Amino acid sequence: MFIKRFQPFFIHLLLWTGIFLITLYLPLNSTLVLICFIPVVIVDLWLSFTLGLMLLLPAERSFSNVPGHLISEEQEIDGYPVRWIRTPIDDSKPLAILIHGWNSRALNMEGRSKIYLDSGYNVILFEMRAHGGNIPVDHWAAMHACHDFEKVMEIYSNNGWLDNGFIVHGHSMGGFIAQRGLRAELETSNNLKGVILESPVTSYSLINNRTCTVLRIPEFLHPWMMRRLLRHYNSMNDPHYQIADIKFLESPQWGLPNAPTLLVQAKLDDTLGEKHWRHLVDVHSNRDTNFRYHIVEELKHSYERSNEERDQLILDWMKDESLFF
Repeated sequence: MFIKRFQPFFIHLLLWTGIFLITLYLPLNSTLVLICFIPVVIVDLWLSFTLGLMLLLPAERSFSNVPGHLISEEQEIDGYPVRWIRTPIDDSKPLAILIHGWNSRALNMEGRSKIYLDSGYNVILFEMRAHGGNIPVDHWAAMHACHDFEKVMEIYSNNGWLDNGFIVHGHSMGGFIAQRGLRAELETSNNLKGVILESPVTSYSLINNRTCTVLRIPEFLHPWMMRRLLRHYNSMNDPHYQIADIKFLESPQWGLPNAPTLLVQAKLDDTLGEKHWRHLVDVHSNRDTNFRYHIVEELKHSYERSNEERDQLILDWMKDESLFF
């Protein structure tokens, strides 16, 4: 799969090598012309190589033992064992599902889950593939995690765990997964009562632009790199994971749950910046939705298992939306 990730680079390298070898049999002037194009060759190879770098893989982590009061379960989906951690299920209670962020793990959401446990909910901590000690993968994409989440939601529904209503709390990339996996046209979203998005990803184009900036790719090339990346991604994935248009990768096309939604945003978000939450606010401002947002001064993007201001905002919102049980 390493070869597939960097396939554009190897193809371009082979092409330029072939052109160079051909010029060796041509008049001297042709070789000199090619030498003059060396900067172009270097730039082209670098841009081709960066496509592979953009398809990041989660950091491999060791498995963390699950505390005795929680239950670890998994279900094989498309050949991959997808895992979640849950409290014992009380059939009389609603459900809160928490989704962690990129390079994090399900247990990192346990601190946030106390809000919902104390409010009368069963709790599930969903773990994205290749995270938290899960089996590594050769290629990771948000569409893979969304597919996993939608399939486990069908399992939860079949178990009757969604029957009393449910809410979902997604952090960072987990917020992006939640928006897709809770769209209104899915039958599993019928009993959705609320969505909490904490410093969420809202656009993959914005992720691409930030990555391009880190890789020192000029801003005017960012849209072109996104189109190249999308073609490369589609060439690596089965049809049900493929994406036809860049606009699909951002709200509202990506998904806009039809339920009361709370955005709790870290003011100093060094990971995503302001553009993601501003994009989501703009989307909701043009629609008749039950949407509220707060910028939390002392909240950081990561390492915030507990934060009093964030937790109180969520509790106040739950009270306003009659989500206590």
